[in-house]
Amino acid sequence: MTAPAPERDHERRSYGQFCPLARSLDVLGERWTLLVVRELLTGPKRYRDLRDALPGMWSNLLARRLRDLQAAGLVERRALPPAQTRSVYELTERGRALGPALYELARFGLPYLDMPTEEQPLTAHALDSGLRALVLIEALPSHALTVHLVLDEGQWTLRVHAPQPGPLADRVVVSTGPPDEADVVVRSSAPILLWLRRHDLSYDDALAADLVHVDGDPASVDAFLRMFGIDAPGAA
Repeated sequence: MTAPAPERDHERRSYGQFCPLARSLDVLGERWTLLVVRELLTGPKRYRDLRDALPGMWSNLLARRLRDLQAAGLVERRALPPAQTRSVYELTERGRALGPALYELARFGLPYLDMPTEEQPLTAHALDSGLRALVLIEALPSHALTVHLVLDEGQWTLRVHAPQPGPLADRVVVSTGPPDEADVVVRSSAPILLWLRRHDLSYDDALAADLVHVDGDPASVDAFLRMFGIDAPGAA
């Protein structure tokens, strides 16, 4: 496969409008840019980490997008201690401020998801951000909550922090692996959770078909169901 020709400065597109949305798109609207930001929202990454996480992206294009984001003040490159002889890319404070916007974009995209295919497989890596998009931040509990997601695709910890200043979406953190302790344990699969969230499948039917199990004290289970928009068993 032949690599695409590198972009030149004069080929960079601009809407040329005195409009904050247009200027945002001038900075973030190029292909792959927001996916690079998505990866960095989970923490600093080495260049190789980003390449592995974005397998369809050419290396020269990744380098260009990182330079663009650095020039816009959204990403910085930081050297690690000498013994590691490596550097990482991480979001600046302004870059991290994109988190709520990306959450809303991901939530907007939920209705457009079809079943995974060979060309577009469901990967454990993609679920780090995808699972977070299933959460209704307007229905978060008024207290901290830890959910252990035991899915066919792997195990994750969904942690809801106690109310704090800042965007509501910042209260929700999803990380790979099990927690030390959990208020709720959910056993299912990612597609089933998506269908429940979109109301393509009722909770009663999922329980009857043994497609989901939610264990915990009643108040915690109820909080989990509400923040995933799932109707309680027997609800009309």
